[in-house]
Amino acid sequence: MQAFVESMSTANLLMVIGIIGAVITIPVKDFITLEFYDICDVFISLFLVGMIMTRLSVEAQENMLLLAGIFLVVSLVIILIKIFVFVPFQEKAETNALLSRKDYIGELGRVTVAITKDGLGEVVLYTVFGNVPMTAKIYQEPNEEERLRIATGEQIRVRDIQGSIVFVAPEKEKAFLPPLESRWGK
Repeated sequence: MQAFVESMSTANLLMVIGIIGAVITIPVKDFITLEFYDICDVFISLFLVGMIMTRLSVEAQENMLLLAGIFLVVSLVIILIKIFVFVPFQEKAETNALLSRKDYIGELGRVTVAITKDGLGEVVLYTVFGNVPMTAKIYQEPNEEERLRIATGEQIRVRDIQGSIVFVAPEKEKAFLPPLESRWGK
């Protein structure tokens, strides 16, 4: 094994270390991270440096300052891609790939766990993509009387969203909403 490793060029060795390291560190990449750069990205950067090195001359491959510079540039490119490409998509796709949470404002649903004045409940929103359960609180208009409770089974409309909590208000009954319990699951 030692003879095999010694026969490899520095570029090939970096690519092998990069691939093996990236695969091994995938389970811990969320724990060993610096904001937009995690441990898996280090190994991906090593792999890319190895690929770039295969295009360089033998003298350039031995220049450690050049290799460190290439590593830093590749790492910076990975960080920029994460910031300007991945983060905007993650913010848009909070619940699924097609809807943002803000798209649920105005949607109709039913209460599945009663919502009290100071407590949380649960609602099911009926969207074109299926039923979506969400944690809910009562939405209060400044000029209306205070609601103390929205009972299980009542129809609601989403008025606002803050974080992962939807703020709902009771809505007059509409005929098109499905019941809470399905006859298919019994």
